[in-house]
Amino acid sequence: MDKERAGSGITGGLFLIRLGVIWFADWWWPGIMVVLGIAIGSGLVFRGRYRPAIVAMAVFFGIPLLTEARIPWHIFAPMVLVGVGLIVIAKAFYLKGSTPATTTTPS
Repeated sequence: MDKERAGSGITGGLFLIRLGVIWFADWWWPGIMVVLGIAIGSGLVFRGRYRPAIVAMAVFFGIPLLTEARIPWHIFAPMVLVGVGLIVIAKAFYLKGSTPATTTTPS
């Protein structure tokens, strides 16, 4: 329980520090997304949940990067959808071969 409480303190403290920095820099959007990514990700890392931390940071850092970049969305968005579709199909074939065989017990 102490680790959980310490993780919450770290998350809250980092959130307040970063909030002060973006207020000082007057970088509210998309700075608030970076602040949330750092706070949530660091709290998850402290609790030993590395994979969810990477996902959270990727989402909260990716959104500002995508909004600040001058991306031609009429080209980029279909490419992202095709790529995600290919990943889903590849995972379906990969997971199909790795399912454990069921065993039956004799009666």
